[in-house]
Amino acid sequence: MKITILHNKTCNIWRTTKGIIETILKENGLSAEIEEITIANDTEAGERHFAGSPQVLVDGKDIDPMAGKITNYHESGCRFYIWKDKLHEGPPREMLEEVILKQT
Repeated sequence: MKITILHNKTCNIWRTTKGIIETILKENGLSAEIEEITIANDTEAGERHFAGSPQVLVDGKDIDPMAGKITNYHESGCRFYIWKDKLHEGPPREMLEEVILKQT
């Protein structure tokens, strides 16, 4: 399994997200390659379909079920996630865990 964390330079929520991912992997006896990619500008954001920091891909697929509806790609800002009818600043642990465990 490969997990990619795309982030920008201004939103540090990605660090918390990475820590949660590492904890999930450890608790479940899993291993994965974790790649971090910094998005530097709007051109890169468009090329990678980046809609805010952090964006998490598991085996190349965005963990957010709503990702397919996003069309405004930009380098700046933090990304909010809606999970179980609640707004979260960054992907919540439950969302990350569900997607990661489905890949095993």
